[in-house]
Amino acid sequence: MFKTRHSLMVLVIVLLMSALAMPVYAQDGGEPVIAAQPCDEPGELTMWVWDEVWAGIIGESIEAWKADYCPGAEVTLEVQPWGQYWDLLKTNAAGGDLPDVFNMSQTNYFFYAENEALLNLQPYWDEYGVDTTIWGSGMVDPYRWGEDGDLFAAPVNWDTIAIFYNKDMFDAAGLDYPTADWDWNDFAEMAAALTDPEADVYGAAVYAEYQAGYPNWIAATGVTPVAEAGRAGCTLEEPGSLEALNFLKGLLDEGIMPDVSTVGGASPDDAFNFFASGKLAMVAGGSWKLSQALDEVPFNWDVVQLPRHPETGRSRSILHAVGYVASARTENPDLAANLILFLASDEGQRFFAEGGNVAPANPSPAIQQLWIDSFGETDINIQTFVDATIDSQGVTVFDEIWDAINSEIVVQIFDLGMDVEDAAAAACDVVEPYMVQ
Repeated sequence: MFKTRHSLMVLVIVLLMSALAMPVYAQDGGEPVIAAQPCDEPGELTMWVWDEVWAGIIGESIEAWKADYCPGAEVTLEVQPWGQYWDLLKTNAAGGDLPDVFNMSQTNYFFYAENEALLNLQPYWDEYGVDTTIWGSGMVDPYRWGEDGDLFAAPVNWDTIAIFYNKDMFDAAGLDYPTADWDWNDFAEMAAALTDPEADVYGAAVYAEYQAGYPNWIAATGVTPVAEAGRAGCTLEEPGSLEALNFLKGLLDEGIMPDVSTVGGASPDDAFNFFASGKLAMVAGGSWKLSQALDEVPFNWDVVQLPRHPETGRSRSILHAVGYVASARTENPDLAANLILFLASDEGQRFFAEGGNVAPANPSPAIQQLWIDSFGETDINIQTFVDATIDSQGVTVFDEIWDAINSEIVVQIFDLGMDVEDAAAAACDVVEPYMVQ
């Protein structure tokens, strides 16, 4: 199994010393990062998830919680298919009949927080001695609420973004492979050198939709992409947003990046398939693409951290984390919080880590290494995606504007050639009606 050249000890030191890093308290064999604790009294809970595979993993974790920390407790775990999940939740929220514990998405969180439908877990984190900054800003900031920034969720998993690159193309062009300290200028120079118009080969495609595309570049400037958390306002017309979008459009105008029509669509799947076809040297892609890439990409490839902004020095991946939340009306709030603690603990997260493909939110290096090892023997630098969690940007785009922001601004700028300033203004016209006034 390939291991990153940094040992786990070096990773711990880096994490502890970085001002933006997640504090990690121990490695395998030491004190857990998040310790499970016994429940005060067993009882009955209901829990909803939207994924059959997750239900199996969570079900095993619940059985361990019952056996070791809460004998006599009963949990009714139900799978509500994704297509029905959110409609059922909203209907139940209106009637005050939510499940005791359920999975939440950053994109849907605002509705439940605004309507006071969720249990405030912050008092329990304080009681259990959990420093909520251990998860890093991208995982938990979108789940904070109120003047004190209380944390109403525990993250289940994470997805981050990196650059997939074609090593064979780099070799043919005589270029060194990119490293984690490269910046936007390096990226542009490499993409230009890798572009071959006669062969219809482009240097990069990195705009795509919200998570895998342009918002990563906006985040690197220090601006929250598209909308402030808590719906405090549209940010697309801020200088950092315009700088990032103009940088990317400049690559398009120079012929270094293909337009949406050439790629075949505005989704990250379209861009990734274009990369896999051998027509693209670099593409921005999510950690969820690893299994597909390992199975299907026919050439030599690897991944590297998103390039850093030349002035801020930041590489900021858009990170999405599903959360565990509890109903504000649960009859067993202490029990619900204790179950969520276990599911987020080192012990509970080990089930996800060993299950593969789903990256566990618990920041223990040992837990993260289990996830890396789940991909088997490979030379791919999977650690890149773990490193991207450290200074990350949580998803701030919400359900009501998701489709518009994912498609309209991308198509307008990167297919129709609209000026960035005009496209940003048009997009803010879509976003502003949903902002908190």
